[in-house]
Amino acid sequence: MRAVITAAITAAFFLQGCNIINPTEQVPTYIKIDSLRVVSNDLNKTGSTSSKISSVWVYADNALLGAYDLPANIPVPINSSSFITLSPGISFSGLKSFQVLYPFYSNDTFNLKAMPGKTYYHTGKVSYNEAAQFQWKEDFETGNTFLKLYDYKTEDTSLVRTTDPSKVFEGGSSGYIYLTTTHPNSENINNKDIPVKTGEAYIEVNYKCNTPFEVGLQTSKSGQPYSEYIGGVKANESWSKMYIGVQTFIGTYSASSVRLLVKAKLPEGASNAYVLIDNIKLITY
Repeated sequence: MRAVITAAITAAFFLQGCNIINPTEQVPTYIKIDSLRVVSNDLNKTGSTSSKISSVWVYADNALLGAYDLPANIPVPINSSSFITLSPGISFSGLKSFQVLYPFYSNDTFNLKAMPGKTYYHTGKVSYNEAAQFQWKEDFETGNTFLKLYDYKTEDTSLVRTTDPSKVFEGGSSGYIYLTTTHPNSENINNKDIPVKTGEAYIEVNYKCNTPFEVGLQTSKSGQPYSEYIGGVKANESWSKMYIGVQTFIGTYSASSVRLLVKAKLPEGASNAYVLIDNIKLITY
């Protein structure tokens, strides 16, 4: 009998020791986020609220839980409640493998009560930061500020304004480049200088196209013009959006002002191609 009791006590101690070494894992509460939507209280300042937020950084009580591609189902280990912060991320210059926090969007915050093993479905909303400076916007609603870069190139075609409903992203107009074998190239520049500052700077653009195109900047230094195509956009026959980082260009040339370039070329073997663009913005702090 003494041997049985001793064995039972030993087993109980062993099991208790296992629980100390391997404590019961906390069952998390899950947050399900399909997307983060941009809203605005001042469309005259911000322009379109179209967006392509592709990732989110998640904080619980200011502690980083991780960065997640959207849509996401995020485990949050909490006991009672937690203050959740969602910071929106984007594909830098269209690179899906290069996710960065977008500096001009605000965070989304809310309180989360613990629901171990259950899922809280969250509809996220963010806005542009108050400090964001919209240095230039072109939505083609009241006109078109683009000109041919080289007037003497008769084989080039222009970026024009279209009101064809089948070609418009939102509102009543979009920008349109139509390439043919007679006019296989298009290189365009906006018609006035855009003030910029060093630091964070992005071009936003909505687009739809069946041929690649490029977006760039032109500036001058010591009286000499400098141009660089910074963002290459792949063909996509559904409307999409790109965020093109231009802070390196501005810093390299110590630019105080720039002009925006858009270039497209007819693919080899094609008889025609098109590029549609809308809601172009250049944003700094």
